[in-house]
Amino acid sequence: MKNLRLFLASLLIACIVWAMHTFTLEYSATLPCTVRVTTNLRGYAPAAVAQETLLLHGKATGFYLLKARGTGRRPMDLELPIDAKHLYPVEDQEDTFILPVSEVRDKINEQLGERFALDFIETEQLTLIFTPQAYVKVPVEASLDLTFRPQYMQVGPVQLKPDSVLVYGPVKDLQRLTQVRTRSISRTNLDKTQQGYVGLEPVSGLRIDTEQVWYELVVDRYVETTMTLPVTATNVPAGHSMMLLPSQVEVVFRAPFRPRGGRIVPEDLSLVVDYRDFAGAGSTKVIPRLVTYRDIYSWRLRPELIECILVEAR
Repeated sequence: MKNLRLFLASLLIACIVWAMHTFTLEYSATLPCTVRVTTNLRGYAPAAVAQETLLLHGKATGFYLLKARGTGRRPMDLELPIDAKHLYPVEDQEDTFILPVSEVRDKINEQLGERFALDFIETEQLTLIFTPQAYVKVPVEASLDLTFRPQYMQVGPVQLKPDSVLVYGPVKDLQRLTQVRTRSISRTNLDKTQQGYVGLEPVSGLRIDTEQVWYELVVDRYVETTMTLPVTATNVPAGHSMMLLPSQVEVVFRAPFRPRGGRIVPEDLSLVVDYRDFAGAGSTKVIPRLVTYRDIYSWRLRPELIECILVEAR
């Protein structure tokens, strides 16, 4: 009895060793796959399962084939992210598209990994039916939490790429949506331009067609200057003149700090009230325009509003 147990144990160990050796060997095989395509097709759901089974011929170890197909020899599930440019609509079927397999062979290889050496693909094309979905295109708004080193400032608005996104979901929810915000771009003591990627805040019950956007936040050093300038009127109708009160205004402006550049002098700037602005304002008070050929990052007036009185010439 003892010898029988020893024999059976030895036989079991031998079978395990044989199986381990057998499954580590490489075999030529046909690997059937059920393909689920994910893509960025405008106006449709982001995924669809191919109608055909994708047949792949190649080499792999027994372990890989067993894991891929299971004991039931069912097709392997293959997730295939692709660009929508590879999808070709079927005439008279708005929800049906053809995917030529030859155009995405590299992507298939990438998804299979190094453990399956692909020789050739028997299936020439896949048919995919995507469910149409309602969507709107809305702008992306940057959420900023910034502080700057002394004499440094943000120059212009944050540049976002893309600056708008497609949002999918129920029509009643889409109608209320006006924008999508980024996650907080938080920086302290900034003294140079910032670039990078930032995620988007999810919107409950809705799907956004991209997860992140690229941003550029231009930062530069500035010098702040205060000048008092006269205010002049332009485009005043013939036979009239315009009285401006006050006739001089204090301008506080920020310009790029350039150690070797020429300083901005009063002759580089002018304050102008355009009669057309006055005529369309519905008020006698107008904000003058700052006219200059020099770089000015920001400016403010003290006072901001000018009283305009149209006088008929005698």
